[in-house]
Amino acid sequence: MYASIFIPHFQVQALVRSEPELLEKALAVVDGVPPILKVVGANKAAFQAGVEMGMTRLKLEHLFDVAIRQRSAVQEQSAHAALLDCANAFSPRVEDTDDDTVAIDLEGLDRLFGSDKEIATRIYDQTILIGLHPNIAVAANPDTAIHAARGFEGIVVVPRGTERKRLAELPLEVLRPEPDFLETLQRWGIHNFGAFAKLPATKISERLGQDGVHLHKLARAAGTRQLNPYQESLRFEEALELDHAIVNLEPLTFIMSRLLD
Repeated sequence: MYASIFIPHFQVQALVRSEPELLEKALAVVDGVPPILKVVGANKAAFQAGVEMGMTRLKLEHLFDVAIRQRSAVQEQSAHAALLDCANAFSPRVEDTDDDTVAIDLEGLDRLFGSDKEIATRIYDQTILIGLHPNIAVAANPDTAIHAARGFEGIVVVPRGTERKRLAELPLEVLRPEPDFLETLQRWGIHNFGAFAKLPATKISERLGQDGVHLHKLARAAGTRQLNPYQESLRFEEALELDHAIVNLEPLTFIMSRLLD
């Protein structure tokens, strides 16, 4: 079995980690080249207050109840690193799927933590402790776990054999297809996994190519791929305790040479 952790509104949550007072507020995140800044992320409260993706900051400022923050690559990197650390606390086999998503191989964890639901609950609680509010899904293959986490709120366990039925109502956006691909399917009247899965695979291949075949397979929850574990970058560190503080460049150069050697 596999679990996936998905962080909804990742850009917003990354900022809220460093400003917890924003947690209960409507928050919109803007990005771009000044003076043209546009909304690239927002939480539910902001959308309910009238925020739309792509809205300019100028229009956004007319919504007095919405807090505005500039997108922070540093905060997003920090949140992503914390997400990976959280996943690694449960298993050495973790896939770095996307900035807002990781997948975890759960093999053997039942002996430590119990049922799939109990494992998912532990992962959920641990993710909350690092300042992120996740969706957690458990399924028999990593892709189903990833899509379930992106499509359902809270904790979801998808029993083996029920994957296609369970995912059927999810919108196609969960597959994260290219915009042109999504537009084509919507013109055909296809808006969710279930409707897409019913199309004949041969016709998909003829009209949408291999990318379409791959996404069609995912919509049918027919994927059987292995997890692709990430490997942390190799780092070399050396430290040296000094009896006295260094105040001049020459002794610093001497010490640096020793460390580098």
